[in-house]
Amino acid sequence: MLQSISKDIKKSINKAGIGREIEAYQLCEFWKEIIENIFTKEISEKSQAIKFKNGVLTVAVLSSVISQEFKFKEEEIKEKLNKKARYNAVRKIRFEI
Repeated sequence: MLQSISKDIKKSINKAGIGREIEAYQLCEFWKEIIENIFTKEISEKSQAIKFKNGVLTVAVLSSVISQEFKFKEEEIKEKLNKKARYNAVRKIRFEI
């Protein structure tokens, strides 16, 4: 019963054309959680995922220092984001200051 409801919901979302928007929102929400786990809450508050399109997650950061720290851990961050999304959604992370 639940599987058929889940399939119906997915069909409705895709039919409405909002599947990509929902995916982008979810990935942006996952960002904060993952960054808090890898770094700290203080660091995560200095960044915000703002957009996801065509496999690229764009993240606003407050400084070049934070951007550099994230770049050092980019592969780990991508791996955790994709695991949370349950598929390889994020191919690249772009940081904007």
